[in-house]
Amino acid sequence: MRRFLLVTAYLFALQPIFGQLNIAPSGNGHHRTYVYVEKSFLFVGNDVRLMKNPSAVNEASLYLRDKAELLQGQQQNKPNSGTGSISVFAEGSTNAYDYNYWSSPVIAPENGFFGISLLQVPVSSIVSRQAQLTTALNGTANPLAISTRWIYTYQGNGYSSWKFVGGNTVIPPGYGFTMKGTEGKDPVLINGRANNPGNSQRYDFRGKPISGTIDIPVTPDAFVLVGNPYPSTFDLSLFLLENSGSGTLNTNCYGNVLRKNVTTGVAYFWDSKENGSSHNLEDYMGGYGVFSPVDPCTDGIYEPPVFKTVKNVEDGSTGKQAYKKLLPVGQGFMLKGAQAGNITFKNSHRKPLIKALVPHSPAPEAVMKDHKHTSEKSSLSRVQLKVSVNELYERSLSLAFWAGATPEIDAGMDAQAFELAPTDVGWLQGDECYVIDVRPFDISEEIPLFIKVEAGHQKMTFSQGIFENAAVNELYIRDTLTNEYFSIKKEPLTLELQPGLYHGRYKVAFAEKIAQEDLPQVIFDDEEVHVKFSIHQNNRLGALKIIGNDLFPVKAVEIFDLQGKRMWYRSNFDNRRSVEITTRPWVNGVYIVKVMDMANRRTTKKISVYNN
Repeated sequence: MRRFLLVTAYLFALQPIFGQLNIAPSGNGHHRTYVYVEKSFLFVGNDVRLMKNPSAVNEASLYLRDKAELLQGQQQNKPNSGTGSISVFAEGSTNAYDYNYWSSPVIAPENGFFGISLLQVPVSSIVSRQAQLTTALNGTANPLAISTRWIYTYQGNGYSSWKFVGGNTVIPPGYGFTMKGTEGKDPVLINGRANNPGNSQRYDFRGKPISGTIDIPVTPDAFVLVGNPYPSTFDLSLFLLENSGSGTLNTNCYGNVLRKNVTTGVAYFWDSKENGSSHNLEDYMGGYGVFSPVDPCTDGIYEPPVFKTVKNVEDGSTGKQAYKKLLPVGQGFMLKGAQAGNITFKNSHRKPLIKALVPHSPAPEAVMKDHKHTSEKSSLSRVQLKVSVNELYERSLSLAFWAGATPEIDAGMDAQAFELAPTDVGWLQGDECYVIDVRPFDISEEIPLFIKVEAGHQKMTFSQGIFENAAVNELYIRDTLTNEYFSIKKEPLTLELQPGLYHGRYKVAFAEKIAQEDLPQVIFDDEEVHVKFSIHQNNRLGALKIIGNDLFPVKAVEIFDLQGKRMWYRSNFDNRRSVEITTRPWVNGVYIVKVMDMANRRTTKKISVYNN
């Protein structure tokens, strides 16, 4: 006999929120009892006690299926206990030659650590069988056999910091580990998906659910492999910002976030070329993408890696774009220490996805209050620069604009490259290469580039990538040696460079600065010529209005700052006599507006821009 509680998205609203949850066999331990959760989440305010069921193949007490989650309260004061286990599925994304970075949501009830012996392969929605462990180089999908040769943890710097784990159950909660995938296929279909349709192995993590506060020590400039330690979705942005920087961060969606400066506040994700075919280290083709949260109310920014081998860069593959703010069960990533201390995982970093999964099933108020999340999102303004090297590989760089940032290095915002290709490019901070640069918006600013050419004659091509909510019309590469500006908005710029460092010689600009000798003299004598247009700045509306007197149409408009930099230009207004230009993105100050009529006669006027 068996007893079970089926929790679905529809029924969950009728179920109580558990202060504590105890699931144990009935009938003096002879009858199975379990909870089955599908497409929803189960919230327990305090601890969970699970007792093993009598059947070996389905002894679990709690089953999480089809994106189901277990969440527990921020005020949990007792650890989870018992001899039983939960069962939660997670999928890898590699074959037998490539790594995934994992972090387990469960530990062994016997010793409180994780090992791959806790992994099983599903047979049905509740029945699984133990995975085999093998010392062979390749694991297999059917039957599931996991190679112990590739199970490592990492903490430190350099290749020697990888620590071999193998099949031992010794990985503490919160730490990540590497594991290669399997070869072959497993067609067993559960919840509409095969166990392994090819290069995507499903695993059943079975053990005591991890919950509560977890501390992991870090040291300055050293890396540690960690991951989502919970059987639920994980808010990476909130976690990173709480564990970086200092002071209190005021947010729209989380209120005040207290910070501690133990990491740089960015996460690095291993990504590799699909369908690898070699276990030789020198043949691995991969790299680390980087995620910057910026603010927990945004989606953050992820830039994929440039793939390289240990020996050299090869065929120019780059990693995949990905959404990283919310991490699924089992996802591992690298962190870099900022100063000695402990990074802290907390139940408040767990985020229910009930709204996304079942929009018409409102999450219980107690859960949403305990896990203080709202749907208020803030939009990031971002400009992306793409740089191709010898048409072999491409580095993408993000420049984001955020009022709370500075032009210097900000924890949880600016993201340094994890590693560099022999010839590489980035944003220059000091002497270092950054993939993501976050700063307040200033249309007159020019941002220096890090450029390193290691050997040989290199062709480097610059082009415009993503533009998101950006209040700029142009993107230039400026050569400070020749003072030339090259617009890359419509046409890429290719530079041919010899070996060396070109740090700061080339800059990214949003407006072309006109040499003083080339400026119209009228800018300096402050007089209007052929007054054919009324030019008026409305700071209340944040708009510049130009109206042609006597019905004169506008041919062209140029706007300069007082240093002579051209901030705005347009020459096609379809014979309109009235033009309105937004000035809200501009820095407060004095600007010179030059308007041309169809006879090339100009009207020039100074305006003062003030934005609250």
